[in-house]
Amino acid sequence: MNDSTVASGSGVPYARNKLMLASFLTLVAAGVGFATRTAALTAWQQDFNMSSGQFGSILGAGFLGFGMMIFFGGILVESFGYKKLLLLAFVLHLISAGLLFLADPIFASASSGSAESATSSVVLVLYCSTFLFSLCQGLYEAVINPLVADLYPDEKTHYLNILHAGWPAGMIVGGLFAAMFMGANPWVTVIPWEIALNVFVVFVLLYGVLALPEKMPPTASEGDSAGIFGSFACFASLPFLVLIVIHALVGYMELGVDSWMAALMENLVPNSIIVLVYTSALMFILRFFAGPIVHKINPIGLLLASSVIACLGLLWLGQPMTSLVLVFAAATFYSFGKAFLWPTMLAVAGERYPRSGAVAMGALGAAGMLTVGLVANPRIGAQQGDGFSTALQEAAPETFERYAEAETTSSWGYEYRPISGAKAGAAKEIKIVDGVADTTAIVEAEQIPEDAKDELIANASTDVPAVAAANLVGGRSALIKTATIPAAMALGFLGLFVYYRSIGGYKPVSLGDSETDPRQVTTAAQEDLDVVPGLDQPAASEY
Repeated sequence: MNDSTVASGSGVPYARNKLMLASFLTLVAAGVGFATRTAALTAWQQDFNMSSGQFGSILGAGFLGFGMMIFFGGILVESFGYKKLLLLAFVLHLISAGLLFLADPIFASASSGSAESATSSVVLVLYCSTFLFSLCQGLYEAVINPLVADLYPDEKTHYLNILHAGWPAGMIVGGLFAAMFMGANPWVTVIPWEIALNVFVVFVLLYGVLALPEKMPPTASEGDSAGIFGSFACFASLPFLVLIVIHALVGYMELGVDSWMAALMENLVPNSIIVLVYTSALMFILRFFAGPIVHKINPIGLLLASSVIACLGLLWLGQPMTSLVLVFAAATFYSFGKAFLWPTMLAVAGERYPRSGAVAMGALGAAGMLTVGLVANPRIGAQQGDGFSTALQEAAPETFERYAEAETTSSWGYEYRPISGAKAGAAKEIKIVDGVADTTAIVEAEQIPEDAKDELIANASTDVPAVAAANLVGGRSALIKTATIPAAMALGFLGLFVYYRSIGGYKPVSLGDSETDPRQVTTAAQEDLDVVPGLDQPAASEY
């Protein structure tokens, strides 16, 4: 492939292979940061007595800022162009990395007060760092989705899927790094979590070197007679509004489950992060084959089939399994379901609403990310916490009283006494050999009150297996409850599939050249676009 292209009729060549690689690396950086952050629960439980709910709120911040910025970022892209926003995100990403090193000093300083106050203080700084990280990634994605669609106008679905293979690639790198150096059972050794969580900076620097010196194409609104206002035409289309709702559910399922995968799979495999690495590897491979699949069945058909498979995969993962072969078989099936959803949704927005450029793709991304940040992560955390506590209370009530917090918490319709993060974290570290427990983790746990340690140590040989089993039940129950999300997605895609069949089939819309307006949409198929007065009518070519 030639490393240049004439983009959007501008007549200016761009180093599209280099820009594609740089765009790919922004998602690698995001995936690395995401995977290492999901593996930080054990360290944060031990160091800061952090609960599952607090951890879930931090995970949520990793998508909340993303969702907010990807939508407004789309508007900013159309206003200021690609490069300025890439530079801003580059700088802010480095600042978010620096904030992680403030957690320990802030916790130490706040420890002079109450333990709860110290934990709240460190949760706040970690939340801010994660939120800033997600703002940066929102800016990246607001840029790279329309940029790649602009660089490869005739193969948007194929190249957007390849672009989004960068996300699982980053999770593979970050997950393997976490497996080697983080968690209760690292393959090599434990390193400071601040160092582990900052590995993503390497990829940020690489993308900066590649992209920032390059000239970039104009945005969709540049040269449009309606200016930036033409970018909002998509919101006059009812099918587009349906896509926004469905993409919110896509974000809930894919990224919400991925956020909790390591925690939900604890006690099921020796190092649970490897499940996330495995599913990410499958996604990485599969996304390179989206183009040929779409030429067999249109994008809506692919999305419908993917939703059904993802639903069945989550139900399978939520079943009791004692064989690692079955665990990875279920994970494989689920991966086939989730692999194509996110990038193919963006491709549909790019194909059906090319005039809306970054705004249409940003609106979908915002719906997905805001749902993950505001709903999915905290809700899945509440479901896991409720299932964990309920299972332990029913199976081992005496153990439950030793490990549960005194106060009941209420979250997302679930009321339960949460399991102490510090005690659960210590229990994960304990090894039992011939009925004898090595209780060093309890002795050294600074966040466990001294008056509670003797009782925990005396009962460790019976408590630790009970806690592990209940934790696994909680994870399974959360996965089964989440399976309702792809089921709802499948209904939505079925409705769209029937609708497009009723109007003659799914048809991508093209931006045509015009002497008076090089950005004019020149097409006759307008069935699903109720055009805003003053905007040109779209025309389509059959798949």
